Amino acid sequence: MAKEITKKTITKKTTVKKEVDKKTNTTPVVAAPEFKLSVYTDKNIKISPRKLRLLASSIKKLKPLDASIKLSLTNTKAARILTSALKTVVSTAKNNYNLLPESLIFDSIQVDEGPKIKRMDKSHGSHFSRGIITKRHSRLIIIVKGQVK
Repeated sequence: MAKEITKKTITKKTTVKKEVDKKTNTTPVVAAPEFKLSVYTDKNIKISPRKLRLLASSIKKLKPLDASIKLSLTNTKAARILTSALKTVVSTAKNNYNLLPESLIFDSIQVDEGPKIKRMDKSHGSHFSRGIITKRHSRLIIIVKGQVK
């Protein structure tokens, strides 16, 4: 008897009233909003990955338009790099994929280590009687997701 009661309540909750078009005598199909991705990559940025990750992790939770406002108020080289990258990815999404800029959200922001430039200098420490200076570079990949117009 308990099973019959649960079946009745489930059928009552799932009943949907369908509207029928009078001219064609069919039910209209309402499509879910379509989402597309836009990707920005830069493989050789002259800044250490650690400095770039500090800002990238703080803007991940924001929308790209809000993140660009926050970055414009931050006075660092990483902020200037991320600002130009965000402008590029938003304009690409808008112009090439017809995405609404207000509906964009970050799918992922990845900051990886790029190539290192090493050179020797005697004044910088001693590693087998020479100092090695390492210039670090970054790779930046920004993926945004948005709704099609």
